[in-house]
Amino acid sequence: MHTPTSHLRGLRLGQVAGALALALLTGCATYEQQTQQFTDSTKTGSFASAVIQIDQQAAKSAGSKDELVFRLEQGATLLTAAMADPTMVPDIRPAPVAPKKGEAPSPPLPEPTAAEVHKHYFTRSVAAFDAAEAKVNAWEEQAKVKVGAEVGAAMTNQANLPYRGRAYDKVMMNTYKAVGYLALGDKDKARVELNRSLQRQRDAVAANEKRILSAQEEAELSRTGQLKDEKGKSAAYDPDMARNDARTGPALQAALDASLAPMKPYGDYVNPFSVFLDGLFFTVLGEGGSDLERGRKSFERVASMVPENPFIRADLDAAASAAEGKAPEGITYVIFETGTAAARDQVRVDIPTFLVSSRTPYVGAAFPKLKFNESYIPSLSVKAGEQTVNTATVASMDSVIANDFKNEWPAIVTKTMITTATKAIIAAVVQKAAEDRGGMWAGLAAGLIMGGINSATNIADTRTWTSLPKEFQYARLATPESREITIDAGGVQKTVALAPGSVNVVYVKSASPTAPLLVSSFVLK
Repeated sequence: MHTPTSHLRGLRLGQVAGALALALLTGCATYEQQTQQFTDSTKTGSFASAVIQIDQQAAKSAGSKDELVFRLEQGATLLTAAMADPTMVPDIRPAPVAPKKGEAPSPPLPEPTAAEVHKHYFTRSVAAFDAAEAKVNAWEEQAKVKVGAEVGAAMTNQANLPYRGRAYDKVMMNTYKAVGYLALGDKDKARVELNRSLQRQRDAVAANEKRILSAQEEAELSRTGQLKDEKGKSAAYDPDMARNDARTGPALQAALDASLAPMKPYGDYVNPFSVFLDGLFFTVLGEGGSDLERGRKSFERVASMVPENPFIRADLDAAASAAEGKAPEGITYVIFETGTAAARDQVRVDIPTFLVSSRTPYVGAAFPKLKFNESYIPSLSVKAGEQTVNTATVASMDSVIANDFKNEWPAIVTKTMITTATKAIIAAVVQKAAEDRGGMWAGLAAGLIMGGINSATNIADTRTWTSLPKEFQYARLATPESREITIDAGGVQKTVALAPGSVNVVYVKSASPTAPLLVSSFVLK
């Protein structure tokens, strides 16, 4: 297997320094810095700005290493826009065509109805997720990473590699497509997306095993002397030994512990909301015994993951009744997305490099860490007739993301340590060569230049899907005779009229306590 370290021997000194300089000149802002304006618009409820900004970023990223993450952000943002009041999102009418000389201007187009605006944004959301899925599928079809991309990352940082999507990205991508299709009334396509979401949860386990094996192979090559020190001698670098360093180990553990603080035992790569939606779909719309059994098993899985949810027992009972021929009727589900999910920040940890370079015994390396947003509405109050209930958590996305982070962490540490050691060796070699040719001052100047380049390119990969919610919650209750329910989120109330149907879904979203409350509804059956 070829790795970044095994290819350094074939690189000329000038080429390496040039590549590092190029990385410095092209800029190394973190993803958080790149998307700060968009994130602020999302959290404050400036939906028109958020739509315009993410459309521009997605278009600009087409064909780039970051296209996938921007397509995911775009899909979720457009799904949110589909729930907003039409006055809060960009006008969907085409721009008027300027009349030719001597012609009268065309009459203004009529205002689109609310239904037309919502359909437009639901359709665009699905299309954005389709574009994201095309990227995911293309990456998954590749047998292995291109060598050139890996070498570039070895000399700069992991954020310079293409974003291929994390396991929870892929699961939520298909889950959100299912939500979009249900809102559009296309239940057959929703079924397809739920099938894909389930398969992606299964595939993630095997993908993680391959990732661990790849990191182990890379570490073994690093341990067996693939690097050259500043004196030209073979130098082995053992990431495991570095990880256990008395200075490095506790700092790494602290970053990991902080990132795993909210983690609940859902199981590897399982998203309880995706499983819940699967159970709801196949219990209510199941077309045979196998469908109904799938619905029951999905609700059973959710009950094992979130036993504290007071509504899941009624859903299990409903699934058992459906299997006996008694379909659910007269039920309204209220699904609530609240807050924003964990983002990625970076933390500096000094790692030992004295094993391969006598010039710099320790060097700072940038590692990712999760940071959590605690500004959110904790639950939604729902009133239907004389009955009032509060939504309960069915999935903590913070926990889902933290579990994925935990599984990814060993490979992140290994790759970051090898990358940092590689750059330390390159810097030492450049400085030694400059000293040999031009004396102490030349060596000092070269050291300062390489130190500046390495510092500028020393950033962690903080790309992550920021527009996911912090939690998915839900409530189920009997549909009132008035076919109206009132929802209350932090004192903000809205009355929702339910369309005729035996099973209704009301979908509510709140990005923060200060953002507008968004409500959409559709008939499931």
